[in-house]
Amino acid sequence: MRMNLVPISDVLARQTPSLMTIKGVTGTGQGEVDGKPVIVVYTSHISRENWIAIPHKIEGYGVDIREIGDVKAPPK
Repeated sequence: MRMNLVPISDVLARQTPSLMTIKGVTGTGQGEVDGKPVIVVYTSHISRENWIAIPHKIEGYGVDIREIGDVKAPPK
């Protein structure tokens, strides 16, 4: 089992800009799956081609893709 030496927050800061260039990606964050930290990639309605473009691991951290639909700012 490989231990991550780089904090997940540093990985997110470095990798979010490139993830956001994938059509349908609306945001990133950090989460947990089975007690392990993961990078969460939030998407709107995303094509299979763009889904495949999202890596399954980034710098040793697993990736959890969550389709949340369209994101809109609340009214003022």
